[in-house]
Amino acid sequence: MYFKSIIFILIFIMACSDNNKAISNSDTKLSTEVPLRSEIDAKYKWDMTAVYATEEAWEEDLNFVKELYPGILEFKGKLVSSPDVLLEALELDNKINQTLWKLYHYASNSSNADVRNEKYQEMVQRVINTYVKIGEVSAFFTPEILENDYSVIENLMEKNDNLKIYEKQFKDLYISKPHILSEKEERILSMAGKISGVSSDAYDIMRATDFVYPTFEDENGNELTMSQGRYGKYSKSPDRRVREDMYKALYVPFKSNINTMSVLMKGNVEGHIFYANAREYDSTLEARMKADGMSTEVYKNLVKSVNENLQPLHRWAEIKAKYLGLEKIKPFDTYAPLADSTIVYTYEQAQDIILEALDPLLQSNEAELRKFTEKMYDENLIDVFESKGKQSGAYMSSTWGLDPRIKLNFSGTLDDIFTLAHELGHAYHSYLSQKNQPYPYYDYTTFNAEAAAIATEALLMDHLLANARNDEEKAFLIQNYIQSIGSTYYRQTRFAEFELLIHEAAENGQVLTEDFITESFGEMYSKYWGPYMEITEEEAYSWSRIPHFYYNYYVYTYATSFAAAEKIAENVRKDGQDAIDDFIAYLSTGSSDYPVELLKIAGADMTTSEPFEAVSRKMNFLMDELEKILEVKSLNDVEYQEKN
Repeated sequence: MYFKSIIFILIFIMACSDNNKAISNSDTKLSTEVPLRSEIDAKYKWDMTAVYATEEAWEEDLNFVKELYPGILEFKGKLVSSPDVLLEALELDNKINQTLWKLYHYASNSSNADVRNEKYQEMVQRVINTYVKIGEVSAFFTPEILENDYSVIENLMEKNDNLKIYEKQFKDLYISKPHILSEKEERILSMAGKISGVSSDAYDIMRATDFVYPTFEDENGNELTMSQGRYGKYSKSPDRRVREDMYKALYVPFKSNINTMSVLMKGNVEGHIFYANAREYDSTLEARMKADGMSTEVYKNLVKSVNENLQPLHRWAEIKAKYLGLEKIKPFDTYAPLADSTIVYTYEQAQDIILEALDPLLQSNEAELRKFTEKMYDENLIDVFESKGKQSGAYMSSTWGLDPRIKLNFSGTLDDIFTLAHELGHAYHSYLSQKNQPYPYYDYTTFNAEAAAIATEALLMDHLLANARNDEEKAFLIQNYIQSIGSTYYRQTRFAEFELLIHEAAENGQVLTEDFITESFGEMYSKYWGPYMEITEEEAYSWSRIPHFYYNYYVYTYATSFAAAEKIAENVRKDGQDAIDDFIAYLSTGSSDYPVELLKIAGADMTTSEPFEAVSRKMNFLMDELEKILEVKSLNDVEYQEKN
């Protein structure tokens, strides 16, 4: 049926992890193996019994849904016969979906904690199968409503005020009328839902269970088994040999499976084309953007604006090469430190840093968000450390009636602290929207989701920069800020441009062979990084390492939201509490209006190129500041060498 049934919010951010020691790198005892989940202290793991005390209780709810959803058919042929009938049908739909996504919340999070556990994989699939069957049964819902003029719906709303909360959904439904099919056709599309996610599922399982990584040696000669979690730490090693060895080890299983990966990507893209064509959209991009109430111009404006402002990223590559003493850098040098920190943070230190940095936000409204943050910390709502079989990366998961949950792979780096802040930003958004919006509008688009999360990161960075104790610490933070712009703004735009390229190519008849995908990705990488970057073979096929390409035009939200978030943070720096109040108001809106309009509440107008140009200006300013510090350091180093 039309009314939103995908309420489960799953936000993935690539994060890094390694070990959970709490002191400097030089004193950290390294483990060569990723620990088993059973070896992780319970206080650092989700307590899923808060969702279902037993798996029997989960089974009872699944049976409840199976017994409930056939009742939808009782409304067939009479949906708009009276306001009470329509309201009853909508409320039944709500009850089914709320229970269904509670079931999914439990099963998917349990599965992601150890994707090798087939029991939870099966539970996830059973929920998906039930969802598909519900779609088949309810396929009449939308076509039957659209048989009537909108004036009929308006009349029903006038007769029953409880229907008025659905007014925006009704309007959206009629806007989408050209893309709504007949009952029979809608049922067929629902049945196809079982196969639409196969490519993504196969990709995730392959990475989590079938990949075998080689070892590499760290700076001290310790032999370590490569893992996704270790990439974050060792990509920042000051030892170029370690960075290169780690980098090559990372890509061994991807290279070995690159042909299979290309077939999965082809299937993924063809699935998007199938649904777009079936609903008679002009393109896959239009289909995706209209689903979020967005124009394709928002996406294209991002790509165009960034391509017109690649100079800052080219300059960053030049600065890297200069201070690393290289003619050109290679991809494994992109995170090499120009300013370094040996600190490895404990998870508890990360928690405290965030409480301090976000204090003006958290203390607002009688410290509502501070109390919520402490609840997240204290009630096993965050799954913290990497373990064998645990899905890589980080996300926030929320569904109606439950507390949000966060998955991390925390390893003690500064990046990990920003990842925690990011996911807490998502959690604040879910908590406040659920509190302040009715069920139909507590959800929000990925576009709005990322703006909330990245703005929280920006507030953290502003605090850390303002409180830097010396030039060395300031340089380290500025470097991280610049690299955040590079990885979140430029890199994600590059991904967005690549995603558009392969979809448009397939739509125009191009077969997505491994050669075509890899060559296209490599050429785009070189274009973005410019003349001071020497691409490697591994980087050309690194598209295969990005799970976000299976999320259907998702990555653009990171880049556009980064620009919006920078504007929100700028407003907070300039206007203080008034801007914080605006940000909290934004976090409370859910999907009560269209995405671009909602961002205006927080003071970010995305209808112009100004936010994108502002990011480029900010990056150039930060590089100016960093070069001043690095030049002084270089002069001091020369003087020291001359004296000794």
